[in-house]
Amino acid sequence: MHRSLRSGLALPLVGAMIAAALIATAPAASAAAPARSDGHRITLMVHGFDREADTNCASSWKDAENLLNANGWGDVVTFGYYNKATNCDLRLQGTTDTRIQEIGRQFAWTVYYLYSSHDVAIDVVTHSMGGLVAKAAIEGVNRYGVGKTPPDLSGLTVDKNNIGATVWPIAWPPYLYIEDMVTLATPHQGIGSALVTACAITHEQCSDMRPGSGFLSWLGKQPLSQMGTDYTFLASSHDDTVSADSATNKRTAHHWALYDKNADGGTLSHTAMRTTSTGAWQASWGGQLSDAGTGSYPAPLLRMMDGLYDQQAQ
Repeated sequence: MHRSLRSGLALPLVGAMIAAALIATAPAASAAAPARSDGHRITLMVHGFDREADTNCASSWKDAENLLNANGWGDVVTFGYYNKATNCDLRLQGTTDTRIQEIGRQFAWTVYYLYSSHDVAIDVVTHSMGGLVAKAAIEGVNRYGVGKTPPDLSGLTVDKNNIGATVWPIAWPPYLYIEDMVTLATPHQGIGSALVTACAITHEQCSDMRPGSGFLSWLGKQPLSQMGTDYTFLASSHDDTVSADSATNKRTAHHWALYDKNADGGTLSHTAMRTTSTGAWQASWGGQLSDAGTGSYPAPLLRMMDGLYDQQAQ
């Protein structure tokens, strides 16, 4: 549950949002973006593609959320984007035919309405396609929202279980404050497998995830929010869905890590990247803002915590 801002000031609107539908007024844009805190910010978690569109947010993020809560993160919020998704703190009533860019737009307005318009910066953790959703939110704001007059959202009603029913203003919010983003096994360069090619025939989201798609060409690499955004891309060389080049964005992230095997010869599957917090792992790592290296490395969810806590933004 949401309780307060990092500074200790009450933010009752956020808690009310999780409890029930609410009405709130967004203030004008701030003169300056929030400063980096390098600490325990509110963290939104965004799941990946689900062909059946029935993701259970609670079970998907159980391991990551429990680890964060046990280490001082008291404000962890799950965002779902399927109409059959369950146990999500916030949910968009989308389908597998809802384009990723549109989910990103809805996510952007949700973040703006609840947090950015109240001068609250957040962090984001994503798995698989969820990373494309979160990046699309920032990219869309940068392309179409920046410089626009902040909208008057007074009287707007938002239902936590039906974000998509909200009539957001046309286009995109004027700014977002997302300090850190950690992506787990996200296909930044797309997925070139025959399975996804076949899926693209009947599911628009799969079409968006094909290498070279119009969406991926539009998205870019690491779009920065209006306070700067520090990216950590975590990948597995044994991922059965997303290649190492795609999940690390060809090793161009601010911080990236590519996992190999653990001490017992075990490997990390696509799903295990969002559930594994133990084990002695071998990995290679580097990035625009990181030293390069190879050797022993923390498990993915432990590295996730590092990515949310103490990084340097451009």
